[in-house]
Amino acid sequence: MRPSDLDLREILDLPPKGGVLRFADQRVLLMDAGAMGLLRRELVDRLGETVARTVLTRFGFAHGWRTAEAMRDALPWDTERDWRIAGGRLHMLQGQVRYEPTQPDGEAREGGPFAEAYWQDSYEAQQHLAQFGRSDVPVCWTVTAWASGYLSRCNGRTIYCVERECVARGDARCRLEGRPAEEWGESAEDALTYFSDKCFSHHLNHLTDALKRTEQALHARRRDL
Repeated sequence: MRPSDLDLREILDLPPKGGVLRFADQRVLLMDAGAMGLLRRELVDRLGETVARTVLTRFGFAHGWRTAEAMRDALPWDTERDWRIAGGRLHMLQGQVRYEPTQPDGEAREGGPFAEAYWQDSYEAQQHLAQFGRSDVPVCWTVTAWASGYLSRCNGRTIYCVERECVARGDARCRLEGRPAEEWGESAEDALTYFSDKCFSHHLNHLTDALKRTEQALHARRRDL
């Protein structure tokens, strides 16, 4: 099987009466995109954008990694390379984006990034616009991290993807660029911090400290009353 042979009608098992749904023999869920948008809103409002972005980025990476791992043996790939380059097609079959490769053969351009793709109809960009309106920066945190996780698992090394263009920022389409971790320079330093649990821990500790200070102030005020 080659990536172009993937057909949702053949790999998605939908029992007429519902119950357990399977995608290439892996259990999956039908999830309302609007509910994901509301979850995003809750995370940002309750925890702040930095923690929300870190949580969604790490979730997306794990999802992409898991997809790659599951698909390796679930489908009869013609070659291992077909499995490695099928991420964009699988991303689209999962309903997350409409994928447009920059290179038809899946090979990286000489001197260009390790991976590159255009996205249309990103559910995440649409939901961010619905919940928050226009953004100053790219916002497809989960779907970008999904690509990072898939590529990292398939290639046996860490591949970080960064969104360079985003519909939620006003661009005509979203554009993904992926490179091995060691090839990213300072231009992507901010975006890559969200893949680390240190970012989450730092800001969570900051929130915890702030809550403790607020609680102490409330106790002091009650004593004064």
